Amino acid sequence: MTRLIAFASLFGLTFLFVTFAAGMAWLWVGKKRRVTTSPEILQVDELSALDSLSVLLEKVRFTAKMQLLIDEADSPWTVGRAILMMAMGGLLTLVGIGSFNVLPTIVVIGFAAVVAFVPIFWLNHLRTKRMATVEEQLPEALDYISRALVAGHSLPLALELLADEIDKPLAPELRKTVDEYNLGTTMEGALGKLADRLPCADIRFFVSAIMTQQRTGGSLHELLENLAETIRERSTIKGQIRALTANGRITAVVLSLLPVVIGLAMLFVSPDYIMTMARNEVGRSLLIAGGCTEIIAFFVIRKIADIQV
Repeated sequence: MTRLIAFASLFGLTFLFVTFAAGMAWLWVGKKRRVTTSPEILQVDELSALDSLSVLLEKVRFTAKMQLLIDEADSPWTVGRAILMMAMGGLLTLVGIGSFNVLPTIVVIGFAAVVAFVPIFWLNHLRTKRMATVEEQLPEALDYISRALVAGHSLPLALELLADEIDKPLAPELRKTVDEYNLGTTMEGALGKLADRLPCADIRFFVSAIMTQQRTGGSLHELLENLAETIRERSTIKGQIRALTANGRITAVVLSLLPVVIGLAMLFVSPDYIMTMARNEVGRSLLIAGGCTEIIAFFVIRKIADIQV
């Protein structure tokens, strides 16, 4: 364990030194580039504020998936910032817990890995929350487009008017769709990109409905009204299912936290009792097995309670 802590500390200091040196180099080079570099016409996602780190991230496979997750979460983070937070969080946890020299090395590494993935969990939470907000906004948006079509406006103009009236997060995405159409992209292509940026089922229904109507004909405003009603009914059913499965979700949380709370309470009440298990070979094995089964049980219960509509 002592060697592990020493290696982690050395790695952390080296990482901080390299990051600081790269930052200073970027600031020095950036002052010269401001005079000679022309502005980009096309928008390019910045992987990192450090040019050297951006070049390195472009060669890594998971960078594209990380950038997609950040875009879908509408987070101001860059890929480099997220990776830096993951590395520093895992490293600090490894050094902090490992310095007590109580838990086995594999457990310490497991804790560090969990903490390292906290930024990913947070981005997934933001993404889920954003998609849920889009699904709540969509029925009202479909009604607005339907009324605009009845009033005689074209579909692109109806989308533009909706982008000016509706709130985030749907408004900026609709604005991007209208801008892409005005710059020469077909309506089918612009809506397809909208579905890529907002990968939720209701948006795909909306895009598929418009594409189908443009190919086969028919009354678009009636189609959108029926789709809005269908989405509202689907949302109602999802709410009812969520209410019925609330007991299962709460049970998963309680059963997962109860052993941890009891263990911490006993650590303060009777430290020798818990430390005996931590120092004993069989006790450490039981703690590891108990922690693994708790994690598996939590996800199993969550999966059973997660009913898709």
